[in-house]
Amino acid sequence: MDFNPGEFLNQYFITPVMNPEIQGYNIVNTSIYIALLALTCITIYLIFRKKIKFGEKFFTAMLPYILFGISLRVVMHQIESGMLVIEGITKTANPFELGFWFFTPGIWLLTFALVLAGLAIGTVWKKLDEKRVFIFGAVICAAPLLFNLSRFNNWPAFIATAIIIPIAAYSICFVINKFTKYKILSDKMNLLIVGGQAIDGIASTVAITFFNFSEQHFVSNAIIQISPILFVAVKLAIAVLICWSLDDYLKENGKRKNVVGFVKVIIAIIGFATGLASLFKLGII
Repeated sequence: MDFNPGEFLNQYFITPVMNPEIQGYNIVNTSIYIALLALTCITIYLIFRKKIKFGEKFFTAMLPYILFGISLRVVMHQIESGMLVIEGITKTANPFELGFWFFTPGIWLLTFALVLAGLAIGTVWKKLDEKRVFIFGAVICAAPLLFNLSRFNNWPAFIATAIIIPIAAYSICFVINKFTKYKILSDKMNLLIVGGQAIDGIASTVAITFFNFSEQHFVSNAIIQISPILFVAVKLAIAVLICWSLDDYLKENGKRKNVVGFVKVIIAIIGFATGLASLFKLGII
């Protein structure tokens, strides 16, 4: 059978975006998205590795961009569910239409472009100034973030879940740090990685269990169908294992500290991006 690029794009990329009855993520588009993400991350590291010390300060500078992206995702959720109508913004797979940039993957392409702009601003004078990067991000995320907060009508679920998450993340890290040989709290990025996965796991589980939300990703959905608690446990276990593996690697490769720091930042960003989107959706039912 001859390969048809048009049919391939339509089946695995366009239809999952446009048809709400079809799961948004499949093994093909997920694999390609991961490959593109990896290539993008490698490119960013190679460009900025001599100007940036990757760690918790850099992650903090990225927080406004995460909030920008998830704010647009929450707007997207409201449009898809019929809770919100904005003239000129409809779901589309056409990047030449405004609606494309409010829906996945357009949201993340736009956010990535803004991150590059922020990094360019922050590295004008050789070394990175995290404050400039943070301020630029705060300015662009303010409007969509405040718009979503103004539409919250389920504050109890949002606040309760937001309180549980950091307690759960820190408790797990504290127990590991106290009762095992692995001092996970020796690096603040480890707590952020575990925290990111805790947000994703707990917020998604609460949303799906109590508020009839659905999980788009096929792997996560398969685990949740077995048990929502198992989903949280798997997320946290993987987070701890990643932290341990990276720290163990660093013991033998001390000169690669910035590489390890960069990997940790990316993992934390992914966790916070997916988790905060679920958490914010709890506020808007």
